[in-house]
Order: sequence, then structure tokens, then C-alpha cells
Amino acid sequence: MRTFVARIMTVILASVIAQNHRRKKKTRRKRKSLYSKSEKNAIIDSVIHPWADEHWGFVIVDGVLHALNEQDPVESFAKFLKFNAPELLKRILKEIR
Repeated sequence: MRTFVARIMTVILASVIAQNHRRKKKTRRKRKSLYSKSEKNAIIDSVIHPWADEHWGFVIVDGVLHALNEQDPVESFAKFLKFNAPELLKRILKEIR
């Protein structure tokens, strides 16, 4: 009986020693988006611009969505001021009068 227990203990000890505790690093692929940034911008434009013609508030929504897509708030704000702010100001002033 002792030899049987000794053999089992030897097998268990050998299997414990043989185990490799170092796990391989899993290489995660960077999840690629279904659309590129420019394609997302085109989608935003095609969905929001018709609404922006109806109400000036959607011009702001358009700017926010483009900023989220670009992930650079400073540059997005500068672009918004350059391209949208003058027209937005005209539309707001026109609505106030």
C-alpha cells in the first residue's frame, strides 16, 4: 500500500512540477471599427444635415457628434467655430427678430 501511495504522490508531484505557470500573453487585436472616421463623418452629415436645415439646434448636435468621432475636442471646436458658428449665429439672430 505504501508503494502505491508513493507512486501516486510521485505522479502528482511530477504533474505539479511539470505545469507551466507562465501564461502566454494573449495578443489582443485592436478592434477595428466597421467604418473609418471619414465614413462616420459622412454618415453624421447625411443624417444630421437635413435636420439642421429645419432647426439650428441640430447644427450643435452635428458639431458634438463630429467632435466625438474625431476624439480631438480642441481641433473640433476650432473647426466648429470656423465652419458653423457664423451661419449658426445668423440663424439664431434671424429667429430672435
